Amino acid sequence: MLKSANPYGFELTIAGFYLGSVLAAVQRSGAMIASSGRKDDDDPVVIHAVTSGSITFDGAREGYSVQAGNLIVRDAGQPWRLACERNTASHVITIPRGLIRESSSRPTLLRHACVAELAGPEGQLIFEYLDMLRTTDLLDSQAASMMAERAFVSLVAGLLEGNSVQGPTDMGSIILTAKKVIEKNLEREDLSPALVAGRLGISVRTLHRAFSAGDQSVMSLIRQLRMEGARRDLLSSDETDVISRAAAKWHFSDASHFIRNFKSVHGVTPRAYMAERSEAAK
Repeated sequence: MLKSANPYGFELTIAGFYLGSVLAAVQRSGAMIASSGRKDDDDPVVIHAVTSGSITFDGAREGYSVQAGNLIVRDAGQPWRLACERNTASHVITIPRGLIRESSSRPTLLRHACVAELAGPEGQLIFEYLDMLRTTDLLDSQAASMMAERAFVSLVAGLLEGNSVQGPTDMGSIILTAKKVIEKNLEREDLSPALVAGRLGISVRTLHRAFSAGDQSVMSLIRQLRMEGARRDLLSSDETDVISRAAAKWHFSDASHFIRNFKSVHGVTPRAYMAERSEAAK
């Protein structure tokens, strides 16, 4: 089912080609929402490789936000709600579920969706292979077409097997990966749960659910790590304006805000903390 997110309707263009029973298409659309999943054995496995815009996928047990430059492989037989933002373009590839099962002996391979980077080696291999097939006339031979289909499905099964830890049951992995993203982007002013979730290829809801199992929220972790970065800066500089510099670098609203927060964590003001450490080092 498709429904426009715009009251005046939406634009949807699709062009593609068949590779045996696999359909590879390029889709461009305006803002829209869609739903899929009939628990039918004939429902395919679908790859969405987003090249511009973004698509959000909300399932019964998991959610993903797939930004440009990323792909998702999902079982369309499961219930999903999809939401595209305006001017979204993606490669959409539908593969009969039975072909994936024939290419892998792992019965749980389709239990969770798989998210990967298009620029990663697996993503590049899959789409460079498709680009080669798109421009060849060798697929006019039925035997060659079936060989190409089997080879392509094997590549997709390999991607799924290599990313089999994805999914909502692996909350510990989500938290560890989120911490790495946060640490790498601490100095960005726009660091937020939405940015972290986007980098992980999951929804903000899934990110918050992973952190809810612990004693710290996403934003409290960001504040803690920024405070630690500011503390290190205080000890590594003897400039007179080090406090205001640290406040600006670590995105406190102003020096007073930083001083209040620092005192609530360390029990003393930044200036007193620096004096204590300096005295202890003598």
